[in-house]
Amino acid sequence: MPENSHSPAHNQDASTTVIVGAGFLGRRVACALEAPVVATTRTGVWTAPPHQPEHVQLDTLNICTDTESRIGEVTRGIDKLVVCVSTGRVQSRTGVYIDGVRRLLEVALSVSTLSRVVYTSSTSALPGRNGLVGDDEPEGPSSERGRVQREAEQQVARLCAAAGVPYLILRLGGLYGPGRGIGRIYRTSGRTSGNPLAGNGAQATNLIHVDDATTCVCAALAIPATRSGAINVCADDHRSRREMYALAAKHRGDPPPQWEQPEAPTTGKRVDNRRMKDWLGVELAYPMHHVGDE
Repeated sequence: MPENSHSPAHNQDASTTVIVGAGFLGRRVACALEAPVVATTRTGVWTAPPHQPEHVQLDTLNICTDTESRIGEVTRGIDKLVVCVSTGRVQSRTGVYIDGVRRLLEVALSVSTLSRVVYTSSTSALPGRNGLVGDDEPEGPSSERGRVQREAEQQVARLCAAAGVPYLILRLGGLYGPGRGIGRIYRTSGRTSGNPLAGNGAQATNLIHVDDATTCVCAALAIPATRSGAINVCADDHRSRREMYALAAKHRGDPPPQWEQPEAPTTGKRVDNRRMKDWLGVELAYPMHHVGDE
């Protein structure tokens, strides 16, 4: 284990919040919450160590095979659990989101009397049909990625409900912000080699700034225990991919990219965020997509 990582006390403070997966989003959540907070990363090393959260190692890519005792050490006696796990480049989505999260929750629910579980999912768990798509959408997605996300959500709901623990599933739009700016997401360099972009770019975007996503996770930890369910976390802005590529190019001082097909009205899935505002009481800092964080 890296020398700046350590195991938390065997019995956590009864008010402790544990963030499993302190990456792009999770580390910001860990720093935004009031102590006591324990944040975990795969390596046990922070890129830029924060001052407040306690930091330990828990390899979220391998929580399906990690020892139960190790997971128990991290989650025993805690109050709230935030699960922000993600796959790397070669890891199995099923292995992490379904097998791994199941193992994590089964252990955590058995060693702690949790007052809230917050699980971060993705809007890919929603169907890709044209139009506004709500939080309680019964139709499932057609993509394999989306089906794994939806199955993972259902598993979290089932395990928490069986244990009598309130849960919220936050379906995040595409995350962007400092270190993962829109200008990098919607860039043409290295993708097209001067050729037109495929299609017409009319697909609607469903994004969320990492600062707003952080606010939503923190709010989800604080709402009354009477509420459980799924919440779509997405900005108000659903401009097309074509518009976003043009906006990013303008920010760089470049001309807008060319497309194979002519411009067409915006189409595709537009994620409804009304429950986010109602349940969480969140006022978005970036309701419209912000270009500038690189």
